[in-house]
Amino acid sequence: MPGYGNLLRSLSQSTDTPVKANVKGSIPDWVEGTLYRNGPGRFKFGEKFHQHLFDGGACVHRFRIQNGQVFYSNKLLDTDSYKKTLETGRLTTNFGSVDVESSIFERFQKFFKSSNERKDNTNVNIAPYANHQLYALTETNLMCKLDPKDLSIDATVNVTEYIQDLKTTFAHPHVEKDGTWLTMGANHRGPNGPEFKFVRYKGGEEGAKAGNACEQAELIATLPSSYSYGYSYFHSFGLSENYIIFLEQAVMLNFKEYFKNTVIFNGPLCSALVTDKNLPTRIHLINRKTGEIVDKKFVTESQFTFHCINAYENQDEIILDLSSYDADYFTTAVYSYENSHSDKLLADKSIFPLARRVKIPLNKEDKGEIYCEIKDLKSDFPFEFPVINYSRYNGLKYKYVYGANHYKLPFSVVKLNVDEPTEFYERIYGSELERQIPSEPIFVENPEAKSEDDGVLLVLVLCEKNDYLSVLDAKDLTEIARADIPEDVKSAYTFHGFFASQETLGKLNV
Repeated sequence: MPGYGNLLRSLSQSTDTPVKANVKGSIPDWVEGTLYRNGPGRFKFGEKFHQHLFDGGACVHRFRIQNGQVFYSNKLLDTDSYKKTLETGRLTTNFGSVDVESSIFERFQKFFKSSNERKDNTNVNIAPYANHQLYALTETNLMCKLDPKDLSIDATVNVTEYIQDLKTTFAHPHVEKDGTWLTMGANHRGPNGPEFKFVRYKGGEEGAKAGNACEQAELIATLPSSYSYGYSYFHSFGLSENYIIFLEQAVMLNFKEYFKNTVIFNGPLCSALVTDKNLPTRIHLINRKTGEIVDKKFVTESQFTFHCINAYENQDEIILDLSSYDADYFTTAVYSYENSHSDKLLADKSIFPLARRVKIPLNKEDKGEIYCEIKDLKSDFPFEFPVINYSRYNGLKYKYVYGANHYKLPFSVVKLNVDEPTEFYERIYGSELERQIPSEPIFVENPEAKSEDDGVLLVLVLCEKNDYLSVLDAKDLTEIARADIPEDVKSAYTFHGFFASQETLGKLNV
């Protein structure tokens, strides 16, 4: 994700009081609620700065949409790690950044003993739980429960206190209609080696009574890593009507490299994430209701996926769509702050993801490995931050996916028909000379929808003058409205978010 330049901002203060945006065009009256987004909002602390795109201090953004009007605010989260950096001037060790003042003695202590260091920089995603609680999420064992009134932190929840063997969680829970989460994490010191844990946080009536999501945690399944020397890095999994679809991929957290690079030489976590293009992608199916692991060895080509697009069951096979990177070129270290700020990697193969489709044959019997066909849906255009009409089509046969192009100029939002990939739309933002950065688009369905793509997309756009909320017709990506934030108020780069409809998530609209 390169070429951001000065739009990769480092905010020094929050915009706590909502400011009114200037709306041009007309926002449909059924778009009423709050768009929440989360991402790295602060990189620089005096002369020091976080050296990786994934490491900036968490900043949550909020667009309140009501009666065609839009109000914007944001909040740099007062996490323990953020406050520690402000107080001491020392950066907390993160994905691609290190505390240059740490000693090897300190690092050995953290490695061999339980560390009290709070890795609570929850800057990756924001999600609703049980239709009334709000969480900022990352990929450690901590998540921040937020007060939707002012985005302050109500509680920092440690998942390990509720499921002892769950040492990490991740930032992409699947959220069901009653607010239940299906999520996962890892235990790097399982009884027989590293293992993955799949967890359900029950919503519904039980979730409504819970003080936090983890109080309703129940283990679905435990899957051993296929490798004794580490485990596959994971960021999401696919979900069909009956199965969790999990990929062990080409990027591995290698324990030997972790000890050498991070403990001895004070390197960042990403220096221990090794891409091995010789590793196949191992596909695991887990019954989402019973936790039974399908005893078949499904494999496909070596690749890496941050974001599964969707999955569904089609007679005797599962269709799994991915935003997939070529293992010959991809590394997580490539997303350094320097590379993201500069034009160095524009259109480079290392960060060129493609929409791809995997077919998993359910009825094929083989005691050895079962190869699953993988094909490009569209081979000539980069596709990341995939979004579908999630509430209606997640886990089911679908037709349309939306995404963002941050890989070649000018940046854009795109739409792809996965059944007929020649049907493709692109909404360009800015130009090569006057850059604008559109966020991951968020789909909001028309309550009287007559088709899968009957709705709008909400896109946060960063630009040199006024940042703005772009409202697109989801059918053809025509911009039907935009809401300009006052020029003296700045937003920042975001990864993920969701729309809290007034009708279904009213308690998150305050």
